[in-house]
Amino acid sequence: MEQTVCDIIESMSNRSAEDFLEQISLQIAKAVDADYLFAAKINKSKNTAQTLAFAADGQLTDNVEYSLADTPCAKVIENSVCCYPEQVAKTFPDDKLLTDRNINAYLAVPLLNSQKESIGLLVALYSKSITNRQQSTSILQLFSGRIAAEMHHIECRDKLQSANTQLEQEAVKRRASLKNTLSILEYAKTKLVESEKLAALGDLVAGIAHEVNTPLGIAVTTHSIMESEYKQLNKKIQGNTLKMSDMQSYLSTVASSLELQVHNLERAKEILGNFKLTAAEQHILELENINIRDYYQRIIDTLRSSLKKKSASITLNASAQLHSMTYPGVHAQILINLINNSLLHGFNNNDNNQISIDIKDKGGNIFVVDYHDNGIGIDPKASDKIFEPFYTTAKEQGGSGLGMSIIHSLVTERLQGSVELINSDLGIHLRFHFNSQQGDN
Repeated sequence: MEQTVCDIIESMSNRSAEDFLEQISLQIAKAVDADYLFAAKINKSKNTAQTLAFAADGQLTDNVEYSLADTPCAKVIENSVCCYPEQVAKTFPDDKLLTDRNINAYLAVPLLNSQKESIGLLVALYSKSITNRQQSTSILQLFSGRIAAEMHHIECRDKLQSANTQLEQEAVKRRASLKNTLSILEYAKTKLVESEKLAALGDLVAGIAHEVNTPLGIAVTTHSIMESEYKQLNKKIQGNTLKMSDMQSYLSTVASSLELQVHNLERAKEILGNFKLTAAEQHILELENINIRDYYQRIIDTLRSSLKKKSASITLNASAQLHSMTYPGVHAQILINLINNSLLHGFNNNDNNQISIDIKDKGGNIFVVDYHDNGIGIDPKASDKIFEPFYTTAKEQGGSGLGMSIIHSLVTERLQGSVELINSDLGIHLRFHFNSQQGDN
């Protein structure tokens, strides 16, 4: 028996759990001269047993699940060795496992966990009578502990795998849910950004409407003057009372009126043209080589009416030769947001409100824009969060908290630059760097 045990132990070294159960079942079946031998785990709630390794006539066969009712195995799970040296099928005629295989003898030992509870059984079946009951029982008992440990290991691994699978499935669901939520938030953000753009355009429209009223009003007035002069001239011609002095007065009045009318109509055309370009460029983002000073001045001109309401003036300092291959519409959005931010939140009075914009070429296709107003400034604590979406210190005034976040996104994503808020003794500066998109412009 000692040599048999050593042979079994040697053959089982370095095997995986499933392979171990299969191979040890084959080896024990051979050692106890059994026709069939299997290791099974029990399900007490269902009162069934499920084989994990099943040896039949020296070969592995398919695993089976069977009921423990009316079987000798029912006694084994009560933690006792069970042996029927012969005629076991006659004793348990309803046990199909025995009757289908013409089993004559039965030997089984329980498989116990660390709490000495039955978790399975190790069963040897014989078509003949058992000849060496004591030795066979000893061999089964000797390896039952190791087999129980392997079964427990498999059960724990399966539970862990099941838990991991559930966690992975839950993670997939959560990722899908998070992705969906992020898509919704991104869509909402896009819509909010669009609404901010439309709001900025709305301010432009209102300002342009007010601004264009003045030149158009003057043009209408000069037209009325010329109409009145024409009627008077025509009346004198019809009455044959026209004098040379009347004609000279008419020509002088019409000439000055026409000059004034043309000038103001051209001014209205310029204002509307600037607005049309600015509005279009904010929605059609295309690279263009622009004169930066001229373009910024054009944007400032479209905001003239809004600046007047706050008695604000803008000083633009930039070289007349400063050109860049960039997205004009992006600069328009940034500048409109900055100026509106100063007008709405920076200036709390109508006296000496000033904005300065300094633009410098730093070389290497890098341009720096330094924007500064002499408004009330911002709390240093708030300056750390100024670029966060939806952060605002003016909720009661209807602030959305997107203006500075949009500026940050436009500078970093569209202009491939950086933006920073600088607190100094001279107030708060917003400084951003942007890259010319190609070549030396």
